[in-house]
Amino acid sequence: MPPRGHQKESASESESKAALTSRAANKARNAVAAAAQLELLSKHIHSNGPRDKPQVQPSDFQSFSDETLYKYQKKYNLNFPEIQSLNENILNSEIGKKTSSYKRSASANKISKPELAVNLQKHFTQMNVRENEVITSFLYRVKNQDKEFKLTF
Repeated sequence: MPPRGHQKESASESESKAALTSRAANKARNAVAAAAQLELLSKHIHSNGPRDKPQVQPSDFQSFSDETLYKYQKKYNLNFPEIQSLNENILNSEIGKKTSSYKRSASANKISKPELAVNLQKHFTQMNVRENEVITSFLYRVKNQDKEFKLTF
């Protein structure tokens, strides 16, 4: 018989200690798995959030032709003055400002191509995009792209 101060552990106490050790083992296993998962993700996934993606730069409007800028302006009903022609650019020089042609054309409200391009680019970047409409119109065009050709021949 064991001494009085030392009693044999009951079955429930030994089960609780086993549960504690299994909980600790599970925690350790989970920590190792989480570390391995983080290492795997950092190795294979490079953009996993909105801040990780590079910002899309809009098109360079200054490289577009005058006609293209005019069509864009007309399509969205933007009220910007016309683009200055080459002759008007020459008239804006120091010598050109002294001519009578400059004085006659000074009343016309026109802006330079870079100014118009900057204004149109601001408009382009501020426009909201309806993703559902863009996706559905794209899918429709891809699906029906050859039908017009088939109808003509």
